[in-house]
Amino acid sequence: MRILDLLKSIEKQFREAGIESPHREAEWLLTAILKTDRANLHLLREQRLQADEQKKLNEFLRRRRKREPLQYILGNCEFYGFEFVVSPAVLIPRPETELLVEKVVELASKMDAPRIIDLGTGSGCIAVSLAKLIPKTKLVATDISAAALEVARSNAQRHQVVERIEFRLADMTQPDELFESENFDVVISNPPYVLENERASLQPEVRDWEPAEALYVEDEGLKFYRCIIGYSKKHLCAGGWVACEMASQRSTAIEKLFRAAGFYDVQIISDLAGFDRLMIGQKLN
Repeated sequence: MRILDLLKSIEKQFREAGIESPHREAEWLLTAILKTDRANLHLLREQRLQADEQKKLNEFLRRRRKREPLQYILGNCEFYGFEFVVSPAVLIPRPETELLVEKVVELASKMDAPRIIDLGTGSGCIAVSLAKLIPKTKLVATDISAAALEVARSNAQRHQVVERIEFRLADMTQPDELFESENFDVVISNPPYVLENERASLQPEVRDWEPAEALYVEDEGLKFYRCIIGYSKKHLCAGGWVACEMASQRSTAIEKLFRAAGFYDVQIISDLAGFDRLMIGQKLN
């Protein structure tokens, strides 16, 4: 089958499986198998797959029709213009999280060689992107999952910033485990913020494949923000900033928490879709 016909066939299979953006994913899958890019894919439209390429495609299609995320199948994902290794040990980086990186770069531009800590680093996409974008920064990246830290470390090595990021196995709900006397200029986190009763509303790719411990939170969804506040009050330098991603439906409650804890200039920032996505606040003393 020609690449042109194969593209149409894959798109049809993905659409029937209920996959969003079936055309884009069909292109993405074929470019990965052919080791090319989208622009060149259409120049190859009369070409046919080799036997080993067809075998790989059949296996990838089998997995994707089961709604396994294409990022896990291919083992990589783009974030902030950089390519990251991903596995089922970590959440797949989302475009909305790029807003967190963008804002921290803006805040750090007013600092000299800022020290930044990323609580719950996952794939390391935030920490590695910041290390790439802020040459003088030093970072600490923590996670409760050793497997996630291995993925994050491999991404730091891939992007040649591993010497500026220290990876630590730690639980953000146990602040006494976290670095005692160390202080930071910026505390960042994209913590679990999906409520258990919201699980059923998620897409199968998220609900059935991504790590539950990185997604879900108990009760009213504020547990990890209280932990971030507790850590920041102890270890954030005077004048330093805390920046967190959040669920838009809990933005008001999260803002109130940080204001009540004494943070100054607390701001809620919306993503491109208009949803409250990011909270920043400054510690005065």
